[in-house]
Amino acid sequence: MAPPKTPVRYRARCPVCPWTGREYTRYSQAEDAARDHAERTVHDTHVIDHYGLRIAGSTIRPADERT
Repeated sequence: MAPPKTPVRYRARCPVCPWTGREYTRYSQAEDAARDHAERTVHDTHVIDHYGLRIAGSTIRPADERT
């Protein structure tokens, strides 16, 4: 089976405001962008995949501690 032509892309998204972060190839980078936005705006954020679907367990709340 051939690998997909485009790699999976992740981006941070805020459901409260119209903000959507840029695309990243690594989940951790999109998670960092979501965390930065959550801290700046006190909004809950999450990470979405290249289909625009929220990644399960990716919700970041402003008060969450970085692990």
